[in-house]
Amino acid sequence: MKPEKIEQISGDVLVLTWDDGKVCIYHSKLLRARCPCAVCKEEQEDDNPLKVVKKSFDDIELLKWNWVGRYAISLVWSDGHDTGIYTYDYLRNLCEEES
Repeated sequence: MKPEKIEQISGDVLVLTWDDGKVCIYHSKLLRARCPCAVCKEEQEDDNPLKVVKKSFDDIELLKWNWVGRYAISLVWSDGHDTGIYTYDYLRNLCEEES
């Protein structure tokens, strides 16, 4: 499965139209919070009860996206983060989870 069309509507909305016709709307807050890079994955999985600081992604915007080969896209965020590679499978699964 791969996207036929990717549109950045705003700093908060990315829309992917998949090759099976499904349209998925992704909000920046979700995409940034679920960044699949190694650093973010470690933070997401850290269930240390003494950890007090929680990141807020409310004010972070998507600046742009880039193709990564034929299997993924990368996203560049207003907080300077740009190391996450969002595979098509990962994005489709996120869409299914949010539906």
